[in-house]
Amino acid sequence: MLLKLGLIFIVFVINSIVTYYLTTDGTWVNLLLKSLSLSLIIVFIYNYVKLMITIKRQK
Repeated sequence: MLLKLGLIFIVFVINSIVTYYLTTDGTWVNLLLKSLSLSLIIVFIYNYVKLMITIKRQK
């Protein structure tokens, strides 16, 4: 689970760097990468909450 969270975080950072430095604001590529970043944030939060619930149940 931690590996999955780490990979999602690394992909989010790479996506943010590409979006910020290599695309022009308002283009379809820029908007696509921004929506991908938002999706990655939602998936990360979901997996983080799932991990916290699992840890709490084990105690």
